[in-house]
Amino acid sequence: MKNPSQYHIQKRKDGRYAVTVMHKGKRQTVYGRTKKETLEKLTKVVKEIQYAKIHNLQNFSASSTTLSAWATECVETYSKQYVRGNTYYAYKNIINRHLGELGEKRLADITNLMIQNHLSSLRNKDTGEKLSHKMLVGIRNFISLMFNYAIQNRILNYNPVQGVKLPKQPYQPARALTVEEQKRLETAARESERLLMFAIILDLYTGLRKGELLGLQWTDINFAKGCISITKQLARHHSKDDSSHPYILDIVPPKTEASIRKVYMINDLKNELLSYREKSIAWKEAHGYQHSEEDFLFFSRKNTPIEPRRFHQYYQELLEIAEIEDATFHTLRHTFATRCLEAGIDIVTVSKLLGHADSRVTANTYSHLLPEYHKKEIKKISKLFRI
Repeated sequence: MKNPSQYHIQKRKDGRYAVTVMHKGKRQTVYGRTKKETLEKLTKVVKEIQYAKIHNLQNFSASSTTLSAWATECVETYSKQYVRGNTYYAYKNIINRHLGELGEKRLADITNLMIQNHLSSLRNKDTGEKLSHKMLVGIRNFISLMFNYAIQNRILNYNPVQGVKLPKQPYQPARALTVEEQKRLETAARESERLLMFAIILDLYTGLRKGELLGLQWTDINFAKGCISITKQLARHHSKDDSSHPYILDIVPPKTEASIRKVYMINDLKNELLSYREKSIAWKEAHGYQHSEEDFLFFSRKNTPIEPRRFHQYYQELLEIAEIEDATFHTLRHTFATRCLEAGIDIVTVSKLLGHADSRVTANTYSHLLPEYHKKEIKKISKLFRI
């Protein structure tokens, strides 16, 4: 079920406006004298359909409904129209792969201890290894959400997930490239036959997330001020609809509000970006494409946004050339932050550059670097000391 804003209201030849709503294979047409009136009527119809779907959930019984059946119904009713495709797919993956015997239990029979034991026993079905802490948190939160929906629909009056504990995640310092590794990677990127490998250089000196980097258009670059506006990101979604194309590329808002920011470039980077722009335009002209300021900075041979998985493949090839191991693309972001802290840039500024919502996130991520940073900072007050 789509949101009202996702429907296309058309003006008819008789001057009225109309829009069609499909529900359970039946067609319903909403009419109005104005577009605003039609939208108001459409909103009312959509709410009525949504209320009917939620009311149907109240027919479920805690004494006869299994967790898997309830979760499946809730995901289709609540989640499908509101969450992104990747989240919808992740929910379905949890139901199909990670509920196991717990999913066959009736809602009324599931206890806190059952959930605790189930999460403790979960292992990757393909490798047999314990699931990551992040995955366990996701599964626990999903199960909790399903029980909250049961409470909301008056099927249960408590959530048995409350109080479930997960093992603490061991601290692992963020991996950043050494200065020598960074130099080798920059050399490999500049010498690459693939023009778009300049993206690696740009990321090493801006710390953008991969989606933010690949979502950049030339309209986001202000060469006069030497800054990049981060207002969106390119995302690769699982499609929520059954189709021959299970994945779609889409431009979506950044991760958080704090991710909307301006990142300033050093002059050398700005000049190299200008050079890359000239080379990009020349390539397009040579291949029959007309350049537009709406174009993406990093594009495919069809002058379309580069597919993130294809870009990741190119990045992996570059790592092999540079003889670098154990470096995800996110390592470039950590490298940028590390170089900033090593240069003495304060933690709050680094946090803003990275688009973190809270500087404590930055401090926790790079806590292994902070003692040396604190040592440098404390020296600033040495001149105040007098014997």
